[in-house]
Amino acid sequence: MDEHPVIRLTNELMAVSDLDQATAGAFVRRVFQEGTHEGEQRLIVELHRRDRTIAELERELARLRDGSPG
Repeated sequence: MDEHPVIRLTNELMAVSDLDQATAGAFVRRVFQEGTHEGEQRLIVELHRRDRTIAELERELARLRDGSPG
C-alpha cells in the first residue's frame, strides 16, 4: 500500500531540513488540513453555483413548456 501523503511529505521535509519527526509532521499536517479546508470551501462555492444554474435552467424549461414569453 502506498504511503499517505502526510507521511511521505513529512519524511521528505525531514530529509531536507533539520526538523525532527514531530515538528515536520505537525507542519505537514497543518498545511494538508488548510489545503483540505480551502478545497472544501471551493467545492461549496461550485455546488452553490451549480444549484443556481440548475434552478435557472429549470425555470427556463418551465417557461418554454408553458409557451410564455420571457
